[in-house]
Amino acid sequence: MLFENAIAQCLVASGHKLFFYTHYDETKHRNDMEIDFILSNNSKMKPKLYPIEVKSGKRYTTDSLDRFLRKYHQRIGRAYIVHATNLAVNGEIVCIPAYMAILL
Repeated sequence: MLFENAIAQCLVASGHKLFFYTHYDETKHRNDMEIDFILSNNSKMKPKLYPIEVKSGKRYTTDSLDRFLRKYHQRIGRAYIVHATNLAVNGEIVCIPAYMAILL
């Protein structure tokens, strides 16, 4: 929770409006998709979404982000995971260390 708040402060300090996404599955009776932050490129002609997942541990899963990318693949510009390890690119997801969140 504290890690997410620190990343939120970095994003707001960069001038971004923060959005959150959650999807409730009626059959499972629980949230099956949750994205911590969504940024927009504010384009009227070609709007793109930039989902951001914040992970505080070194081991994590990206199930929600993967489902979000499959569902909205045409509207996604780039997906990010902010985590506690080094910079990495895993396919269409860019994993960045926390200190780089201010650069998004």
